[in-house]
Amino acid sequence: MEWTKAKNYTIVFLIVLNVILFGFNIYKSMENRISSERINDLTALLEQKNITLACPLPRGYSPMARIELNDYSYDLLELERMFMAGESNVRRTEEYNSIVFMSDRSRLIIKDDTISYTTTLDAPFSSDKEEREYADKLIASVNKSFGSYRFNSVSETENGHILKYYEKAEGRNVFSSFAYFTIKGENVSLALRFTPLGDELNEKVIIFAADEAVYSACDIMTRDNKKPVITNVELGYYSLASDTGYDSYAVPFYIIMCGSNEYYVNAYTGECF
Repeated sequence: MEWTKAKNYTIVFLIVLNVILFGFNIYKSMENRISSERINDLTALLEQKNITLACPLPRGYSPMARIELNDYSYDLLELERMFMAGESNVRRTEEYNSIVFMSDRSRLIIKDDTISYTTTLDAPFSSDKEEREYADKLIASVNKSFGSYRFNSVSETENGHILKYYEKAEGRNVFSSFAYFTIKGENVSLALRFTPLGDELNEKVIIFAADEAVYSACDIMTRDNKKPVITNVELGYYSLASDTGYDSYAVPFYIIMCGSNEYYVNAYTGECF
């Protein structure tokens, strides 16, 4: 009988403890969430600057850690095969510390961790679906050699359709490891950057909230646009060189989309560029 009572007391105690811990976790999570009042205040401040917030903001802003970056060198022969296969009269040269492959209708430039590719098609794509299939096929070829880019978005601009792909870390986009296609008529260009990710560092640092990030970008946005309209705000990562210049890390960053412009805000410092 005494053992039964002791067991029941233990069960009750554990239930109460779990309820307390659950409530504590909810309380802590609320501490790291933007309130509706803060969003209303931000909207009012933006309106004073003729800026329209036309998208939801990420509400959470829990502490985040840096992620180490690994070294990587492109296989130039693999890149030539990937981008210039089937091309005629392919030449290789060097220009301004860059490796350049040229054919009669395409040009591939490799400089440091960045790849630039342009080509002219025989005819324009007949549909958005065909554009996406073309980009997906080329990205699949890239991913077999390096990276793991995933489709993110497509947008229509005066320069053509832009299809964006990003690498991911900890479930978030790495904005400095991207592949951007621009397709207009029979002209296709690709801007690609690869920053291989390592391990997440142990220490987590307090980050700026999304409303603070948006406000820190106000002056730059109004400098570039008379009446900016913010269409997307997202928290991810961006690679930066360390203060010593020897190591690089992926650091928490916000990307703020305003028309065709992209603004990046360091979530640790609030610095915008």
